[in-house]
Amino acid sequence: MTDALARLPELLLDAVFMVDEGGRIVFVNPACRAIFGYAPEEMIGRIILDFIHPDDKDRTVAEMGHVLNGRPGLGFENRYLRKDGSVAHIMWTARWSPEDRLRIGVAREISERKLAEQRQAGMLALATAAHGADSLPELFRSFDQILQGLLPLRGMVAVLQPGERLAYASTPERAARLDATGWHHVTLSGSGIAFGELRLDLGQHGALSAREIDLLEFTAGQAGAVIERLALHADLAHAARYDELTGLPNRRLFQDRILSAIARCRRGQSRGALLFIDLDDFKQVNDQHGHVVGDQLLHAIARRITSCVRESDTVARIGGDEFVALLENVAGHAQAEALASKIRQVIATPLVLAGRTLQPHASIGIALYPEHGDVIDQLMRHADQAMYAAKAARKAAAD
Repeated sequence: MTDALARLPELLLDAVFMVDEGGRIVFVNPACRAIFGYAPEEMIGRIILDFIHPDDKDRTVAEMGHVLNGRPGLGFENRYLRKDGSVAHIMWTARWSPEDRLRIGVAREISERKLAEQRQAGMLALATAAHGADSLPELFRSFDQILQGLLPLRGMVAVLQPGERLAYASTPERAARLDATGWHHVTLSGSGIAFGELRLDLGQHGALSAREIDLLEFTAGQAGAVIERLALHADLAHAARYDELTGLPNRRLFQDRILSAIARCRRGQSRGALLFIDLDDFKQVNDQHGHVVGDQLLHAIARRITSCVRESDTVARIGGDEFVALLENVAGHAQAEALASKIRQVIATPLVLAGRTLQPHASIGIALYPEHGDVIDQLMRHADQAMYAAKAARKAAAD
């Protein structure tokens, strides 16, 4: 029994320290080796602050002062640097012994608990960042900052498929080294589809632990969910403003464009033109050849109209076989009529669809700003009426 009591300091799993008033270690039990990596003789005689993590020294000195003044230290936590340079999280119980003029402390390692807490907090931060991200650069920038505190991360890039498009890089230097060796690759995926990769530069860290791999897989899963969400939102936004069949702006986007165009014309005191384009006898195409051929014809007509206008002009599909062309900085009716004539000729060029030769025709009505109106309804009404007049004249000529 006496031998066991004598050997008690050696049997303890916690490290017991005795430190003098100057902060020099005068005793430490053998448990220090398992916690700090040092043998007792390597620590005795040295200043205890030499072992403390630099970021924790100031508050540790303050805590030491409280203990020296007679207040017991219970549950104080700080970080120490092990002999191999790694970090040990320590919780202290300490008191001052006036008769011995020594500060006596018991150090319990809580690294596993702290790492678990950090990982849990990190995963919460990653999930929160993913939930609030409005763009991929914003998402990956947040992930980079969070992972810096959880991994020995030196840099990160994110690439998306197809074509390995760069979505994010910690620095321009990282962006220039997408194919460099030494990256740790994590696939970004969702719903079974691979969207790209996170590539992390972990330096000389070597093999990742199971916890670190789990953390990166969690990160990749969060990123994949955000990519899906943003892609869905982009698809919905596109579908709300563009015609699915032709890819042209739809009626909603066209109204936004014409409002902006009218405002610019008003400010610049310039003129504009609106062309209302309607395919002749389109119903017969659907009836005789089927809706698939009809859809193919509409798609071809959209490309033909677009080929006739400037990049600054807008072509939109506003109905089944109805298109409009919005032109800015138009000199007058002659310029608008010349473009309308060109569009009629291009549309009338025969084309082969599903083995059938078709020769479509179009009737076009023209409205000029500001002669025929200075608001959307007036311009649309005038162009629509002019189109029907052109259609009636063409039928009368054919008869």
